[in-house]
Amino acid sequence: MADLTELKNIVRKGIVQSVDTGAMKARVKFPDKGGIISGDLHILARPRAVVPGGNDRSGNRTAGTSLTYDKNDTARTESHSHAAYITNWTPTVGSMVLCLMIPDGDGEGYILGGIQ
Repeated sequence: MADLTELKNIVRKGIVQSVDTGAMKARVKFPDKGGIISGDLHILARPRAVVPGGNDRSGNRTAGTSLTYDKNDTARTESHSHAAYITNWTPTVGSMVLCLMIPDGDGEGYILGGIQ
């Protein structure tokens, strides 16, 4: 039973309270630990992602494709585009995340990813 308790202290679910995107760190509240809020946890680097442009993000760009083809001996170009940009994944305040805590007692840990 002690092993299961140790595992629960190492792997934790929590709710993001604040995010520092420049430092790639965030603070997380752990409801199952009496609502304690962590110190700055490292956000794991993940592959960059293309996300839709919107009001909740900055740095919008237009991404799209253009296709030129010959239909009935007439050259025709069609294009398609969306507002989008490339970004690193960072959790948002209020989102649920899975954390891995280092069991040496100093509160160091990592945010592994979001939980849907």
